[in-house]
Amino acid sequence: MINVRLFPLILIGTANNADAFVIKRPTSLLRSIVHDRLHFISSIIDGRRQFQHIIHMSIEDEDNYDDDEDEVDLSSLGDWRKFRMNLAETGAETSPSSSTESVSSQQKPKSVSKRNEALLTSQNSKLAREYLSGVWAHAVPVPEVGGLVCRMPLEVEIYRDEKSEIGKKLRDRVGLDESLDDEEESPDNSSNDMGAFYPVEEESNEKSAPSQPNLSFSALGAKTAFWYRGAEGVVRSEMDEITKLAGENNQIDASKLSRSTLEFLERYLESQRTWQEVCLVVENDEKGTTSTVAINRPMATSINEDISRLVLYGSAGFSNVKGSSDQLSSFLKAFRDECAIYVGGPDCQAEPALLIHGIRDLEGAEELSPGTEIFKGGLSAAINGILDGKYKPLEFRFFVGKNEYKQFALGRKVNLGKYQPIACARTLALKQCIGLPKPLYHEVLELCGGELKEISSLEIMKRNDLKED
Repeated sequence: MINVRLFPLILIGTANNADAFVIKRPTSLLRSIVHDRLHFISSIIDGRRQFQHIIHMSIEDEDNYDDDEDEVDLSSLGDWRKFRMNLAETGAETSPSSSTESVSSQQKPKSVSKRNEALLTSQNSKLAREYLSGVWAHAVPVPEVGGLVCRMPLEVEIYRDEKSEIGKKLRDRVGLDESLDDEEESPDNSSNDMGAFYPVEEESNEKSAPSQPNLSFSALGAKTAFWYRGAEGVVRSEMDEITKLAGENNQIDASKLSRSTLEFLERYLESQRTWQEVCLVVENDEKGTTSTVAINRPMATSINEDISRLVLYGSAGFSNVKGSSDQLSSFLKAFRDECAIYVGGPDCQAEPALLIHGIRDLEGAEELSPGTEIFKGGLSAAINGILDGKYKPLEFRFFVGKNEYKQFALGRKVNLGKYQPIACARTLALKQCIGLPKPLYHEVLELCGGELKEISSLEIMKRNDLKED
């Protein structure tokens, strides 16, 4: 018999850092479940290969095709990401397989937080000017190196994974398949049976919720709120059923849980562990291995010798390095006052931290992917540049650990609605995520506009620690 103590995971935002969080009483995974209905994809392709494939497919006369021209010089295509962004801005469909609604330029804001912009200006004035001159973000169907993947709320995961048992429960509960296409029925006229998480009196009390966002009154906003509230009701019902099984000392016998209940609990715990995670895709190969680093999980803003050793040598080499090397001394001197260190993920923490920045001519640095203008490496040159006064410490970000996905695992998570791939201006990936008045998660989703902006607004309503911008 396996007894599992049931404790909801509590995410706590700190006053000076809305993106920092603490997980209390983490619960280990109850049981490995084989998902026989996972929608496997044959491969994860980054944007460069996708664009190249489109070019090859556009050749109409196969007889005139020259094998010598099979390889396309991607550098000759110019800034194709910006070209695609312009298509998205005009409302053009960039991919028929995109999981989000088409968003026109009128729905996409260019500025979502003046206070975030002011903070960026104080941290990195050059990057701030680039941000203010044209920051952008939009959803894409697959993860791209140099792009982002954002963890979707559990409610969104349930809604998007419509073929799963929990997804079918949502549709049966609120009649999604019929109601969302019925123009005669207003999604706002939802009953308590739909499981709205927030009481009506709390939503209408302006004094009790000063941080409540401006909710959209569009058809898309109403549709999103409709299924989102329904999904909240499903989550509540499932948690209530699990809680009823608790015996003495709030313990639950896991062997008595049904397969569907265990599957839901697995989803719930995973969503809590990765709550509002924003990750930068740093590697992707044709074998389906993808690596990302969480860019909104700050670990430290100042350093000492122990932290410096962790950054330079990783946890495996931490105890093996004796004394004070020249590199360690120089690193301490360069970053002692300011140093942005993040928990990139649970994998590969034994390795030295990954250095990310936007400086093209930094010796030893390499671009993540052509055209991204996001670079990794070049630590020695970064240290020397800071000591010489050429660079500032907050132009660099260090990531301890990463998320490593093998055999197209990230693509499967995208297909299951757990993550949303997003293409964005490099400024969103390079800016520091330290003490942001508006969390980076909401900044990114709001810049995408459309359904993602509506989801952000509904998520913000759950918090009372964020002030209206």
